Amino acid sequence: MPSVFQQYFKEVGFPTLLEQFGEPTVYHFVGGGSRSIIGIINRDPPAIYDAAGNVTIPDFAIRYISDCKLGVLPNEVNTGGDYIEIIDEIGTAIPVRKAVMVKIREGQGVVELALR
Repeated sequence: MPSVFQQYFKEVGFPTLLEQFGEPTVYHFVGGGSRSIIGIINRDPPAIYDAAGNVTIPDFAIRYISDCKLGVLPNEVNTGGDYIEIIDEIGTAIPVRKAVMVKIREGQGVVELALR
């Protein structure tokens, strides 16, 4: 059962962060279809470990609200073909496509993904 803080962050905290710092993206599903979603993009993400224990540095990390209409649900994420269109550099207007590399974490109504 989620704590009071976790429930409040899911309902109020993260949506407020999206309003302040969110950027438009387009999530493309490997099975077809896409969804325009506001996400928080980290353009300088920390290194992570892959399944073999090797250090990997993703190009970007992105946080979405865990919602089937306003964001993406954790069980919808497919690291074998989904990709996301984002603006890679602030001030540019042409989006780039980045593959969903791995789901970093999920919880409190947030899904965080590493992109390459």
